[in-house]
Amino acid sequence: MLSRRDKLLLQPWEERRFKDHRLKVKSALPAIDDRAPASRPHVVVKLKKCQRELDRKNKIQSDNFNLLQRLRAIMKVNRLDNHWAKPLPNFQNKVGVFFDVASLSARLTARSEMEESSESSYDNVKCYACELNKKKFSPQNDPKTRRVPALT
Repeated sequence: MLSRRDKLLLQPWEERRFKDHRLKVKSALPAIDDRAPASRPHVVVKLKKCQRELDRKNKIQSDNFNLLQRLRAIMKVNRLDNHWAKPLPNFQNKVGVFFDVASLSARLTARSEMEESSESSYDNVKCYACELNKKKFSPQNDPKTRRVPALT
């Protein structure tokens, strides 16, 4: 038991010291540092790798440019000794065969200057697919409708 003197003089000081101790325990931080180390920019960014990549891109671009120049030089040289002065023949007879360039261009301009209706301008055009279908399905070629001459 505490005496009167202890209650009056010592107890308040002991209670205050105990409260301060409890406050320090509550606000105590860990003594071990478990955070990640500070990042080092010269380690994170690999400058040598970036330099090699940039050199590689420049070399590829230079090689592509050299290749393009070589292809241009090859395409510029014409090694054929026989040149067609006339347009190539069209075997579907849509353009006249072996017309000279001047007469062909004159015919085309004259045809375009003519202002006729679209139906009359295509009167002489034949559709080979339609003619083939007509031949296939004509009553003369159909075995069901073909009449066999009677023998007499």
